[in-house]
Amino acid sequence: MERNVISKGKTVEQAVDRALALLGAKKEEVSIEVIDSENRGFLGLNSKPAVVKVSLLATSIPQPTTFVPPVDIHGEMIPASLDGRVIGMTELTGSTANSSTSTLTELAAGLPEHAPSKNIQEEGKIWVAEGRICINIPAGGSLPIIDAFKSEDVVINGRTLLAGQSAAVSGEDSIEVKLDSETKDAIWQLDIAKDGMTATLKIEPGYCIVNYLVDTEPDTRLMLRVAQKKIPAAIDPEVIYQQLTDLNIIFGIDQSVIEVACRADKAGSFVIASGRAPIHGHDGMFELKTNDTARKVQPKLRENGTIDYRETREFPSILEGEMIGTIIPAYPGTDGIDIYGNRVQAPAVHDIQIVPGKDVMLSEDKLSAIALKSGMPSPNKQGRLIKLSIIPKLMHNGDVDLATGNIHFQGDVEISGAVQDTMQVEAEGNIRVRGNVNMAQITAGNSLIVHANILSSKVVVGQLQLFHGQVAPMLMYLREQTELLKKAVRQVSGASAFKLNDMNQTGLAPLFQVLFQGRFKWMMEQLQRLMTLEEQYQSTLKEEWTRYFNEIRTGFMHKESSHFRTAEDLEGFIRRTNYLYTMAVTPTLERNFARLHYIQSSTVRCGGDIIVEKGTYNAHLHCEGRLEAIGALRGGTYYAAEGMILQEGGSPGTGSTRLHVDAKGKIKAGKILAGTTIQVGERIYQFAEDAEHVIAQLDENNQLVWKGRE
Repeated sequence: MERNVISKGKTVEQAVDRALALLGAKKEEVSIEVIDSENRGFLGLNSKPAVVKVSLLATSIPQPTTFVPPVDIHGEMIPASLDGRVIGMTELTGSTANSSTSTLTELAAGLPEHAPSKNIQEEGKIWVAEGRICINIPAGGSLPIIDAFKSEDVVINGRTLLAGQSAAVSGEDSIEVKLDSETKDAIWQLDIAKDGMTATLKIEPGYCIVNYLVDTEPDTRLMLRVAQKKIPAAIDPEVIYQQLTDLNIIFGIDQSVIEVACRADKAGSFVIASGRAPIHGHDGMFELKTNDTARKVQPKLRENGTIDYRETREFPSILEGEMIGTIIPAYPGTDGIDIYGNRVQAPAVHDIQIVPGKDVMLSEDKLSAIALKSGMPSPNKQGRLIKLSIIPKLMHNGDVDLATGNIHFQGDVEISGAVQDTMQVEAEGNIRVRGNVNMAQITAGNSLIVHANILSSKVVVGQLQLFHGQVAPMLMYLREQTELLKKAVRQVSGASAFKLNDMNQTGLAPLFQVLFQGRFKWMMEQLQRLMTLEEQYQSTLKEEWTRYFNEIRTGFMHKESSHFRTAEDLEGFIRRTNYLYTMAVTPTLERNFARLHYIQSSTVRCGGDIIVEKGTYNAHLHCEGRLEAIGALRGGTYYAAEGMILQEGGSPGTGSTRLHVDAKGKIKAGKILAGTTIQVGERIYQFAEDAEHVIAQLDENNQLVWKGRE
């Protein structure tokens, strides 16, 4: 039987060489027929390859091999009687595929040598099933053909098919298909929290991309198709456990989380070990024990947001011999344990102590306080001490006028009449005035109630709280700047040009003057504002504040000298600043408030809440709490840090009314007249028309929004 190859090439010589290589023969052992000569075309256009038919001479054709039963690539029998046909190759357009190297060996079947060709009625079939190449050649059938899809990916009998080539396969042929693979190892990292309470495993999973042959239907020609599947590469949990062992992590290891993390197919973080956090205890507390008729209570907030002062006992008192309050001892916390098995101590707790003041005695166990006189209990917390005194109450019958003189009292004051022109009433506790306040000045340490009108007067309630509200942000800024100033002093102190002798004589004053003109310019401006604040509240300040302001004056404000000589001196100043800041922001036991009837052409400042029962005209109200006006606010300026609720705001035909709350506050009004200006935080809006049922506040984007009906 003749054995031949039809081959293509750029030239006839190249096509012949390819055919000889495929036949494994020499030129003198073959006959060559040129089917089509090459055509180079013009400038490479319309070029054609050369096509030749190369046939082995009869003397060069090998004898048929012994019949071998057909099997597939896994050695399973194929029900067919085959002769041992040899390879024939023809160039075709190839296809490409991705890769993992695997070898598939196929024994194709041959037909009986003497079967007459005229009886061949069926063709051999080739296909892929479950990733394996299978062949079935009926008796007398032709050999199926396999096409190379990519250069050097299909190897038959040790010879590689080039891209675009095909081969007829017989039972003696060995078929190898090379499929590459891509593998990426998993990446993982174990992060330990600074406090040693958690170990977190961060995983970026690995994978293996496997190429495999796609199943096909039986056909006379097989064009191999390749698909991919991505297989996650699991992490061996033992390497994780070994890492934990190497790091001495022994407590709180969660094996189930480790198993999940090692099998994860997506990147993520997994807490695989957790310590047991300590349970906090609580410090000692002081609790007032007076009954409801004598105890001070904070004004209650109604469901609609208004303040209800009817339930407040404004000036409570206690009878002689009654218990004022008791100490609730500190309760220690429970220690925890970290992931290394070490004990984590719970935060320390501190007991509190009563320091008996005027008209107060302690019980034998020092945990309870008893009143020696009737009056108002006045607890004052200073660190871990509660200074407790009984403050008496001054009852003044009639008016406060030139005949009586001004009133200055350490406790509470109640006036049955009016406070007349130019008179002053000052009390560290609470003040109640049943008549008018006319062109006068009222200063109350805690609370104020005026049952009649306030006309052309100045009123201050909770002056200490007003001071705290202003000084707290200043102290926070000063504390931060002094920390930076301390670092600057240490840097300059280490410089060779720094004169230690000058520092011993003048302190850090020369250095401060240089720094205050440069990067610490704003710190000096803040110090100057603090000095102004001291002058404004000088009569209210206690000794510890006075000492602090003197320290600022002698440490920073003098150009020639400073008592600060080292960075350690500044460290002590920072501690004192932090202590006073804590005092300023710590909520007081009682909330200041002022309950007023009607206000005209007056100024009222309150460290807590203000409630106006009838209304105002051309007044200026400022409160650090909430403002509630049952009547109308007409003309003037009104500021309430925490928000305001009013029945009506504005003056007809004029824009002289301004309502202002902090950024977190809210303005609620039954009606706002045209021309009225509202401000929430830094956002301002003026109403062009009357509006009803107004609610104004800032949204999540810090923009002023309001709703209502115009």
